[in-house]
Amino acid sequence: MINENKPLYIQIKEYILQRIKDGTYKPEEVIPTERALCSELDVSRQTVRRAIQDLVYEGYLYRVQGAGTYVFDKKLNESKKSNNIGVILNRTADELESKLLSGIESYIEKHGYTLTFMNSNEDYRKEAENIQKLKNNGVAGIIIMPSENQQDSSAISDLKDENYPFVLVDRKIKNCETDAVVSDNIDGAFQATKHLIDLGHQKIVFIKNRYTITSSIQDRITGYKKALKEYGFEDDEILFLSYNENEKNNDQIYDEIYEYITKNKITGIVALNDYIGLLIVKMARKKNLKIPKDFSIVGFDNNEVVKHIEVPLTTIAQFPEKIGYHAAELLIQKINNKNSNDLSSRMVHQIYYPTKLIIRSSTQNI
Repeated sequence: MINENKPLYIQIKEYILQRIKDGTYKPEEVIPTERALCSELDVSRQTVRRAIQDLVYEGYLYRVQGAGTYVFDKKLNESKKSNNIGVILNRTADELESKLLSGIESYIEKHGYTLTFMNSNEDYRKEAENIQKLKNNGVAGIIIMPSENQQDSSAISDLKDENYPFVLVDRKIKNCETDAVVSDNIDGAFQATKHLIDLGHQKIVFIKNRYTITSSIQDRITGYKKALKEYGFEDDEILFLSYNENEKNNDQIYDEIYEYITKNKITGIVALNDYIGLLIVKMARKKNLKIPKDFSIVGFDNNEVVKHIEVPLTTIAQFPEKIGYHAAELLIQKINNKNSNDLSSRMVHQIYYPTKLIIRSSTQNI
């Protein structure tokens, strides 16, 4: 089998492809594992992996996480192709996500597409399962809000390797540079922090819950730090408080926040999001603190509820309907250009949608 004039991984690729064509490896059935192929062909795992990767990219194979690599049934899936878009979000009860979905629907309906929606519930395993279901159902492309914890999941990076049309919304994932439409979270957190600095606050803390791994959270932390640095704050004046809602009840969290802000003489708070901002407002009520007299607070998201609480929350507005709309627009462009030889059709497009500071009653001059 060895041909010294041809790269070994190409020969392995041709070997697998021949077995697909002669029916040894049948459509929608799993092929031998990488380890088995290494043993059978007496080659390295890296060589086999590269050959399989090429065949995945070219559409002959597809991976199912935890199950193996399967032969793609081109005839079956071509018969299923339709103007249907798959959408995977995390918590549809969440205001931001319902608006994302509304924006997506608004664009695709204007362009003759239908929508199949699935919910991952922040579970990377469910997310991978949903991706495969949508692919098997022949959707033209997928819009995905990645789950908080990707663990060792390769489901999204596999889509990129396969040149499968998809776009991420709201969050990106590490080590997978791909098309995405997100808020400019760095600038949003910068605006929130700068607003407090402009009001004279010198003791400003960033408060978040246990999650730290998503791109949106990391970007907000970056924006907070950037503002403090640009306005001359020292490293020891960059303050963080994280609480774990899985380990403590609300009263315990209230105590933790209260003790921190009183001990450290905090006058300004940047909350990771409006839900945390609302929790801090409830803490202040319980502890007989007055906002903004005792401290000022800025949230993030501009959820409807924070407009109508006893101290309407100053916050950073996102525009999820517009993000959803532009994500759908980008995806349909990718679908239409999928078979194009134009190099620009394979370029990564990342859109950062501007945020806006909304000033209400929860902040004041110190």
